[in-house]
Amino acid sequence: MNKRKDIMDEFYSNHNEDVRLIKSYHGQLEYFTTMTYIHKFLKPNMKVLEIGAGTGRYSVVLAKECLEVTAIEYVEKNVEVLKQNSRGLNNLFAFQGDAVNLEKFCDNTFDMVLSLGPLYHLYSREEQERAIDEAIRVAKGNGIIMFAYIPVSSFIFGSYMNGNLKYGLSQNFDENFNVLHFPEQKFTGFDINEFELMLRNKNIEKLNSLTTDGILSIVENTKDFKMSNEDFELFKTYHLHICEKPEMQGMANHMLYICKKIK
Repeated sequence: MNKRKDIMDEFYSNHNEDVRLIKSYHGQLEYFTTMTYIHKFLKPNMKVLEIGAGTGRYSVVLAKECLEVTAIEYVEKNVEVLKQNSRGLNNLFAFQGDAVNLEKFCDNTFDMVLSLGPLYHLYSREEQERAIDEAIRVAKGNGIIMFAYIPVSSFIFGSYMNGNLKYGLSQNFDENFNVLHFPEQKFTGFDINEFELMLRNKNIEKLNSLTTDGILSIVENTKDFKMSNEDFELFKTYHLHICEKPEMQGMANHMLYICKKIK
């Protein structure tokens, strides 16, 4: 039995991934920030691979910008929606596949590789390393690679400050506050230093690290939260000026690590 597959299939059967990045301000901010940084590095005629493409929120838009896009998604339900969303786009190729095994792709194939979801659901260091190594392997020399991950602190601040802190800490840390990773978490988080240490000796050069949504997801779920569309547009501009600051990243809900493959 593939426990990871069972857990992900069950979760996404009850979760509408297709609206996650549009139904809330923090989801919209995550999408806006990620696309802003993708466009910083995009050039015409690039070949793009998105690993863990979900229902295609990024891949479909990039394909509509006339890029050749390959989208890999692990969850069958999401793949079905992805293929529906990409109908008529002959430059978008969608497949079911696993981030830890990209054997259908040769080395040095893609100009940009986006891994914007798989690391949320990889629970062993072995699988985390394999997913990172596979993304690097299929990127061309000097190719851009982006990894999204969740800071473990966001789970504590966002879900366990209402009287269940002891349980939340036990689900994410051992007695010495080392980060735990196990399937029953469904989503697994990383200490930022822990994550960056995994990439330190890879064949890459770090270009940037930032939060794509800051603390907005935590704030938006409070009962007194109020934000108009006008204020949200203003906050987006503000966020782009602070999202790379180290002090903003520890409380973020999503992080983006951007690197370049060394030839």
